[in-house]
Amino acid sequence: MTPPVSSTVDAGSVVLLDRATHLLLAVTGGDRPSWLPWLMVGLFGVVMAISWTIQRHQRRELHEALNRFVDRHDGWHLQAWPCGVHTEQLVGRFEATPRGDRRYGVESAVGGPAEMEISGATVPCQVACFVWFHERRRTQRSRGRRARTTYDRRTELVAMCQLPVHTHRAVSIRPESTLGRVGLTRSGQQLESEAFNRRFRVEGRDRALVVTLLDAGLQELLAAEYGERGIELSDDLLVLSGEPTHRDRSLAGIAQTYPAILQDLTRLVRSIPPPFWRSLAFERPTPDTSPPPPPSPPSPQDR
Repeated sequence: MTPPVSSTVDAGSVVLLDRATHLLLAVTGGDRPSWLPWLMVGLFGVVMAISWTIQRHQRRELHEALNRFVDRHDGWHLQAWPCGVHTEQLVGRFEATPRGDRRYGVESAVGGPAEMEISGATVPCQVACFVWFHERRRTQRSRGRRARTTYDRRTELVAMCQLPVHTHRAVSIRPESTLGRVGLTRSGQQLESEAFNRRFRVEGRDRALVVTLLDAGLQELLAAEYGERGIELSDDLLVLSGEPTHRDRSLAGIAQTYPAILQDLTRLVRSIPPPFWRSLAFERPTPDTSPPPPPSPPSPQDR
């Protein structure tokens, strides 16, 4: 009986060593020619070399694309921690950043300063685009064999903005489940619009804050443009997750989505109603009206 095969998905590559080992054991039995195992090992090595070359090329393309995207925005750079927030402060904090069953973390993170329109005022904020990954355990059982455990690698595209105020209460707006959309199940905060309730599941302990946030204008925008996206607020962080509707084909890999998700984040922040910001004691930045300093007198060398 052939022993069970264990494979692990990690960073887009499949670990095939176990499969090769079992294949080698299988072909060495019986009266098969002695050269057949070495042929199989050689073919496996060729496949692994080709796979490694392709992945190396894709990583190089992605790195170059991220640098090109960063060059479009003053002050932006590649980041290990989005908006300076450590991975351990993100994991489990949002539905878009789950812990999973094994590894988790941040990939392809870029960010820096960006001007956001908040309550009609232009406010500099820290913004980041990144990919959150985690692994889910999957156990399969079959007759006469031990359980086989594999790990599925899952990713979520995220854009995050560090706001100038703290909500002090978490708010989550996510697509409603299939059963919820047909009215069989319903959870979270229920708003006046039945159509909106069928599209989104809204979670938030402070109902007054939720109602102030989701005015008629924002509900209409979310239903039209953000129907399959997740929007979450926690303290001073706003997270937008999910795939945008278009891509920048001049970039490569996941970087193709960054221009669009950044635009979507900017539009979302701009569309949040002013009463919501006032309820959080947001103060408009006062313009600098002080007169410019007088010109310095010329130095003796310039005379």
